Amino acid sequence: MGQDAGMTYTGTVQVGGPADERALPALTITKLAVGPMQNNAYLLRCRQTGEGLLVDAANEADRLLELVGDGPLATVVTTHQHPDHWQALAAVVTATGARTVAHPLDAGAIPVDTDEAG
Repeated sequence: MGQDAGMTYTGTVQVGGPADERALPALTITKLAVGPMQNNAYLLRCRQTGEGLLVDAANEADRLLELVGDGPLATVVTTHQHPDHWQALAAVVTATGARTVAHPLDAGAIPVDTDEAG
């Protein structure tokens, strides 16, 4: 995982394979494929504060938590209510204490309380 001077971010990831990381001046974006539906999960981490935001705790909580690592995870955003986008949400939130965010039209169908519907 990671982006070295000689490596280029492609965003190409496979379930069970390594994450791909893009380092920007203020933000690091790490993409990981998880679960039988081959969903993408994205970890955005502020390079100044280290605070993280995870987009779609889709599946494979253990791999997502490994991706998060020791850095603080402040927020998990669920993009929509389909079950393949929140299978690992409860485990990730329990392990990290992250707040949850979803669209108001989706929040009621996600089986984890949504802290912010917006």
